[in-house]
Amino acid sequence: MVGAFFVCGLAFLASAVVCGVWQWVAPWPWGHWLALHLAFVGGVSQLVLGASQFFVGAFLATDPPPRVLVRAQLLLWNLGAILLAIAVPSWASTLTWMAVGLLLAGLAFWAAAIAGMVHRSLNRSPWATRWYLSGCGFLALGLVAGSILAHATLWRHGDLLGAHMALNLVGWFGGAIVGTLHTFYPSLTQTKLRFPRLQGVTFGAWTGGVAALALGYAWSLDPIAITGWLALCVASVTLLINLVASRLGATGNLSLAARIVGAAQPFLPVALLLATLAAVSDGPGQALTGSTRVAVGTLLVAGWVGLTVLGSLLHLLAVVVRVRNLGNPTPMPEPRPRLDPAIAAMAAFGAAGLALCQFAGLDGWDALARVVLVAAYLILGARIVMLAGRVLIRARPAV
Repeated sequence: MVGAFFVCGLAFLASAVVCGVWQWVAPWPWGHWLALHLAFVGGVSQLVLGASQFFVGAFLATDPPPRVLVRAQLLLWNLGAILLAIAVPSWASTLTWMAVGLLLAGLAFWAAAIAGMVHRSLNRSPWATRWYLSGCGFLALGLVAGSILAHATLWRHGDLLGAHMALNLVGWFGGAIVGTLHTFYPSLTQTKLRFPRLQGVTFGAWTGGVAALALGYAWSLDPIAITGWLALCVASVTLLINLVASRLGATGNLSLAARIVGAAQPFLPVALLLATLAAVSDGPGQALTGSTRVAVGTLLVAGWVGLTVLGSLLHLLAVVVRVRNLGNPTPMPEPRPRLDPAIAAMAAFGAAGLALCQFAGLDGWDALARVVLVAAYLILGARIVMLAGRVLIRARPAV
């Protein structure tokens, strides 16, 4: 199951890279949107769909969903993502609604799969599903808001695009990542969550912050939007406290995946703090379109989301190969005490350096930061491609 979702997701991510290069060589009006759509809806969202079911099954110690549900999710989500990529640039209203309907149906089958695992399990742990289900609700609302935007429907109440971004990017992607990190990072570091009660604080602040952002932007309620930014800052700090505690409690050499995921986490509170300061000083709209927008985007996309996803893929794809090859067990990659910290430092330095240059206007140094960041991404991407190839060739995931 995980292999199937991950291979499809990686195919979309590769398509997003191709689209980005195409946009750079021969720009066209929908190039940026298409690259982002392929990366986040087809790629990262599909990784979240597969990984969330994997983590829920592991946390609840229950069987994975029936194959019919997995097949339905894969078919509906991939078909919906492809159809939406065609419909929106073509201004095809009917196709757009069909694509949104397919994506919502895929989410419904995903929810049914999660509910089935909860029903079959003897364990009762609400944290195994709470983050994912809240994110699913935010994504459903975000898809509806996105479809309204795609039809160029006039929204007179406020900034619907800002609400759409809050629901999709912060509510769905962000919530799934933040929730997963509470169990995933302690697993990577072979520790336990040091302050489990803080997870409730993080959850309340994050989900409340997303709701406040969506409401504040959609209806031009600036105080509510600013409250949302402040709540997200609180959530990012409480998350970081738990993750730093896990890192300090780790013994022995950490894997490359653990180092990359750990290096990504400080980027989240820094990015949210910059956005919050812009919202407080110049208004919530400036947090999305003001002078700090590029630096915040680099911290979030290249720093936090990008490195967290790459590190997670390094670990999960290795697990997929091992689990699917039980007849001839494949060992997990051994930590390399010298090379792994250097790669993690490259990635962190590149993302932080690029964001700093963009924030401070240091145009003469951003080229160096870009080179370092791209080099780190290429190294990590090459390892992920090798693992994905082993999933396809040796593991042969079947759904």
